[in-house]
Amino acid sequence: MSDSQKIKKRTCPLCNKSNNNNYLYYESNPWKLVQCECSFVYMPEVPVFERMKNEFSWERNFNKNETVSIKKRVRRFVKGLLKRDKLKYLLNTFCKSGDILDIGCGSGAKFDNISDIFTPFGIDISEESAREANESFKKRGGEAVCAPSTEVLDKFGKNKFSGAILRAYLEHEHEPFEVLKNLKYTLKNDAYVIIKVPNYASVNRIVRGNKWCGFRFPDHVNQFTPKTLLRMVRDANYKVVKFNFFDYLPTSDNMWMVIKPK
Repeated sequence: MSDSQKIKKRTCPLCNKSNNNNYLYYESNPWKLVQCECSFVYMPEVPVFERMKNEFSWERNFNKNETVSIKKRVRRFVKGLLKRDKLKYLLNTFCKSGDILDIGCGSGAKFDNISDIFTPFGIDISEESAREANESFKKRGGEAVCAPSTEVLDKFGKNKFSGAILRAYLEHEHEPFEVLKNLKYTLKNDAYVIIKVPNYASVNRIVRGNKWCGFRFPDHVNQFTPKTLLRMVRDANYKVVKFNFFDYLPTSDNMWMVIKPK
């Protein structure tokens, strides 16, 4: 495969334009971020699917034996004591029992602490992660597949899911707007979608610059602010159910949102 075949060029995922992009200083050669005239921040050139599936898969690039400083260990411990399981809380608050689709499901571990009233289904770009999730989900009556979301969503069938999880997913997706639109086909009328993405508008991003935790080249291909996330879900014809100031604090590196189809 030639170098040109290893990279896919794309227009702005929010407004679909390719002109008047301003290159930002956040980069990791050869991967760069631009800011569209509509204000959306994204990578205009991304690895093709096969590279994301193999060369840049999570299990190939995450170092389980990475040395963690004592300061960081203490910070993680304190955060663990203070925070509740927000995903579990949102699922129990908004979603009815039934089939739940987790896009970007990873190994499926997040369902270990989620009630058995939910049957997990998943999609992941990594073969190894999808295999692990499938083994786990089958025990609960569900399944997981390895494929681009845009190619398999309709295969689950119409009005199947009582809810969907897009936690730490949309920042990875090359076609986030299309996934949001296609997802509606598989959702029941009263279904809810839980979203979590890095908060590009966070103060920490400004302070830490290229070392901000929300930057992961080349797999974080989209960077959302509260404004651009709102616009994308509304343009995809969803109603925003929960997205208040405490869901996107400027001091937080992440933001949460709950939406439902109109």
